[in-house]
Amino acid sequence: MMPGTDITTMYNGGLEDIETFNKKIKVLYLSIGTAEPERMYQSVNNFHNELEKIGIKHIYYESPGTSHEWLTWKRSLKQFASLLFK
Repeated sequence: MMPGTDITTMYNGGLEDIETFNKKIKVLYLSIGTAEPERMYQSVNNFHNELEKIGIKHIYYESPGTSHEWLTWKRSLKQFASLLFK
């Protein structure tokens, strides 16, 4: 996410009404490996921080020591799948 971007105007304004968004979305999940290229890592981490700032409920997971690879996806899928059936 580019610095200075107003997150509430993204996705056709889908994040403008935070209360409605939080009621409609069961799970919003973001994950990234901590060893990803810096630009990719910062983009996802910044998006997570912006979601927190405006009050969008979400789960953010960082896979320690992994990059864009199988172990990152495996760890993320394990956590994400467990959230779907709560």
